[in-house]
Amino acid sequence: MNKRTLALLATLIGLSLAPLSAEDAKPAAPAAPPVPTAEKVDKKGKGAREDWDKLTEAEKAEKLKERKAKMETRIKDLKAKKAAGTLNDKETQQLERLEKQAARGDRPPGDRPAGGKRPKKNETNEK
Repeated sequence: MNKRTLALLATLIGLSLAPLSAEDAKPAAPAAPPVPTAEKVDKKGKGAREDWDKLTEAEKAEKLKERKAKMETRIKDLKAKKAAGTLNDKETQQLERLEKQAARGDRPPGDRPAGGKRPKKNETNEK
């Protein structure tokens, strides 16, 4: 091969590796974050507590029943995975948490003192 052919090959290889224009060299702009839908805003977020307060007692009871059924279904699925031996660490923790919640049952909120702490037992407040 002569010098002219080598120079031509080197130029072609250099052009194929380099971007064709300055626009190609810029990284693509990141996609815009998804806009939250009404369903997601209702389930989680700042307005969740206000939405709960606006519900009637019948609606609250229905939502609690739905949550309880969903929790029982998830517990059943996790127990089946545990029996099959395919439960991972994250799912083990979730199963423990859900079982504790289920053990509490339908305890009314008044059974728990404000702040979630129970008073210490001693001679003065023991009943």
